[in-house]
This record gives sequence, structure tokens and C-alpha cells, in this order.
Amino acid sequence: MSDKQNLRKSQRKSQWSATKHDHLTPQFILAKKRYNLEPHTPAEIAWFIDQFTQGHVKDYQMTAWLMAICLNGMNGVETAALCDAMVDSGEVMDWSSCTSICKDVNNLHKVDKHSTGGVGDKVSLILAPLVSSFDLVVPMMAGRGLGHTGGTIDKLESIPGYRTQYSSAEFAKLLLSSTDGSDRRLNAAIVSPSKDMVPADKRMYALRDVTSTVSCLPLQISSIMSKKIAERPDSLVLDVKFGLGSFNKNVEESLQLASGMIETGELCGINTTALVTRMDSPLGYAVGNWLEVKECIEIMSSREAALSGVSADLVNVTLALAGQMLVQGGKASSLRDGVAKAKENLLNGEAWNKFREMVSAQGGDVDTIDFPDQYARARFSAKVKASQTGYMVSIDALEVGLVGVNIGAGRKTVDDSVDKAAGIVFHKRPGMSVVEGDVLATVYTEREDQLANAVQRILDSCTFSSDQIELPPLITNVVTREGVEDFDYQSIFEE
Repeated sequence: MSDKQNLRKSQRKSQWSATKHDHLTPQFILAKKRYNLEPHTPAEIAWFIDQFTQGHVKDYQMTAWLMAICLNGMNGVETAALCDAMVDSGEVMDWSSCTSICKDVNNLHKVDKHSTGGVGDKVSLILAPLVSSFDLVVPMMAGRGLGHTGGTIDKLESIPGYRTQYSSAEFAKLLLSSTDGSDRRLNAAIVSPSKDMVPADKRMYALRDVTSTVSCLPLQISSIMSKKIAERPDSLVLDVKFGLGSFNKNVEESLQLASGMIETGELCGINTTALVTRMDSPLGYAVGNWLEVKECIEIMSSREAALSGVSADLVNVTLALAGQMLVQGGKASSLRDGVAKAKENLLNGEAWNKFREMVSAQGGDVDTIDFPDQYARARFSAKVKASQTGYMVSIDALEVGLVGVNIGAGRKTVDDSVDKAAGIVFHKRPGMSVVEGDVLATVYTEREDQLANAVQRILDSCTFSSDQIELPPLITNVVTREGVEDFDYQSIFEE
């Protein structure tokens, strides 16, 4: 934890401890928010979450409070206080206790990224090793897929042996330890959140899920940010998506979410920024766990693949996020400078070397990623062929994600297993010319009975034009605590 975070933490604790709690009851908290009398104080929120974690506030009382928040809202200070209280309900990363592993740990910049989710969003697999190659620590905790969106953990677990479960202490040791006996730290790891981190959020989310309060903005912000703040990074970059395959369908919703998360991050002492990115079509050419890992391997291990344009959208979003992380980590003077440096380390093999180190350190079979073509394919496959000539305009990301679930690449409930080899590979992407009969995509699955339906739905998800069109911008905005700016693609990416 940084000195800035320690100071704010001690100030909050001092303020809360100085506040008398004799008047606080669940009924008082509920009435105050139900009748929207005035904002909660941080002490009230901290008390209520603490009592809920201990079992003194019952589920029905928490549900009533969540609904009152959904109806009457929360201001920025309340949202940050809720986030803090959720973080304090469990274990947090304690970097200062790691000096025996790395004596300079308190001087190392820890930077992370969070995406609001989408279809084919495999950015983290390239981003974490890429940014860590600049001697920044990237303590990335990620989730599993649910519904139409994929999960980074599911993707990495398609690599045989890859371990994702670590305690906070084990996670810190993994990141800070040498991989080859030298002073060279691993710096990057992608794991599942520790079961002891943010337990209040887990229980609250279960209640939100069955009471239609998941989309409530303050609750959404505090839930997302609590898991990232529990890592105690020095800075955070958010990838806030909008479009057909996103939970936010338009850019205005995403800007509102981005601004709220940035305010919460800053109030919690973490330098936070966001890029707002489009998720109308799948990101990259592959959708499905191992298939997405394979696409990332190709990009990191082959300069030709990285520059080919087939995965240009994936590469550009990754470089933009990496560039911003380098700026916040003190490794670049501007976003343009950061993008240029990130591109260099992607093309020169530094990111690939770090990815191999990360996979090895987390128990994964390095031969699998060194020889990806030897991975066992799904038993059944079918081609999706174009029914007309013209130009591909878009691919409905939501529909593709739902097809992925049906063929086994995703899950409908948290208890479902996923087929590591199932998925869709697109051979044509938006903007490309198409001739009738061209293979647009290939579907892979173990569920032969789903193939015909999947092929038709993928074909129906594609839209075409007889004339070539200009595709809309992939990255629309940069959001900071100072406000919102348009993303100037030409000035940032031009050589």
C-alpha cells in the first residue's frame, strides 16, 4: 500500500472510531436511505457492512437497503465509502510485508487493468506480460465467464496445469520472486481473487442477482472497484465497453460508469483513468477459451501476426491500454509515447518472453503454448459460408457470445463447466471484402447436435454492404479525473 493510501486509510479509521455508533441500527440505516433524508456518512456505511459481514444485519435487511440505493442513488463519497467498507470486510494485499522477498517492494509501481467485459476480450493475456516487461508489477485478478461474456481465468485454465488459485501472500510472493535465480522478478501473474478477499461483495452480489439490482450504478461501481482496490495497486486503468456485446449498450452509459469508477478510485487513493471502447463485434478473430489463447500466442510470438491486421482491433486496444498504464507507472511521457514503447516490446518478443515466464511460474505446460497447433481440437466442426458478395459491416457480438454458450465455450450458470476447445474462429472480419461462398467462420464443439443451429446463427449475426464503409472508431474516449476527451487515434498511433 502506498503512503498516500495509508494516510487516507488512517484518516478514515480515525474518523470512524471517533464517531459514536450508539444510535446506529439496521432500521436507522434503512430509513435514512429509504426516505432519502441525507447522504450516509462513511461511518454509517462502514458500520452497516461490518455488521452484515458478522451476520448481525440479515439478508432481508441488506436486500431492502440495496433496493433503496437502487431507487435513491448514492453520491460519490457514499459510493467510495461503500467500496472501502467492502474491501475492509476481508483480506487485502499487504505489499509492505513482502520486504523479505523484495526489499524495494514499496518503491515498485503496481498497476492493474479492469475490463467491464465483452465477447472475445482476451486483452489481459497480452497486456499483463507486455506491461510487466517494463519493470512494472501487474497484480491481475480476473474472473470466469458467465452468460455471453468470456472469462480470463477460463481461458488461461485451458493451458494444462495452469494454476489460478493463490492466497494473497502466495500471490505477492509469485509476483516478486525471481523466475531464474537472478534479480529479475516475474512482475506479472493472472489469478482468481482469493476467497478471503471482499467477502461482503460476494454475499451482496448474490442478493443483487436475485432482486434486479445488479445494474444499479453505485452498486456496480463499488462491486467492481472493491476487488481491484483490494489488490492495493498504485494505479488502475479501466477498459469500459459499450455496444451490442457489452452490458452498457451506448457510450453515454459507459462514460457515466467510467466517471463513477474513476471518482471512487481517486477517493480511495488510487490514480485511476479509463478508455471507453466499442464492443459491437467480437474483439479479435477467435471466441472460445483455448482458441483465444492461441490467437494471443500468435500475436506475441510472431511479428508478422501482430502486424497482419487480422487481429488489428485486439492489438490496438491492448496497445492503448498498455500505453496508459506505462504513463501512470512513470515509464512513458504521454499516451502516444506509451503506445510506441508498448508496440516495440510487443514486436521484439519481450511480451512473449514474459508470457512464457508467467505460464511456467503458474504451473502451466510451456510446450503447449510453444506448439499451439498440437492442441487437441474439438471433435466436431462446421464452416459458415457467405450467402452474398460485398463487404462485412459487423458481427453481432452478443449473438456470437450466446452461440458460444450453446456450443460449450461459455456457461449459463456459475456451476456449469466449459469446453476448453469449443468456440468460433472468424476468417472474415468487419471491413473485409466477401465473395459468396467464402468461409466466414468455423465453429468447433463437442456438441454435434448444436452445429447446424450455431452455423445459421453465426451467419445471421453478420451484416453486409454492397459498398465498402468506414468502420466506427474502436476507442472513443479517454476519461480522467479532469474530464472526458475524444481519443485521437491518428495522433496516438501514427508512426
